[in-house]
Amino acid sequence: MKHDWTKGEAWGKGTAALLGGFVVFILFGLALGTALPALGLPVGIAVALSVALSVPVWCAIIGWAVLAPSGRGAWLRIGGTAVLLGAVTALGYFL
Repeated sequence: MKHDWTKGEAWGKGTAALLGGFVVFILFGLALGTALPALGLPVGIAVALSVALSVPVWCAIIGWAVLAPSGRGAWLRIGGTAVLLGAVTALGYFL
């Protein structure tokens, strides 16, 4: 770490990593589970891929939030990713 975190920075990054990261974890699994079958992949393979890749993505999102310049920046990163994955999930349902 380049410097000690302030209390606000620690809470911002920590909550973004854990709570926001969990939302991204769920939305990533849903996005793969809905978008891949819409693209022609069998449902079983889509579910297997979503289960296998969701946890590594969650770990990467936690690291990405912790490396943000501030707590607000962490929430913006995680929130933007969640909105993007929510849009992909919605498109998967409508295709």
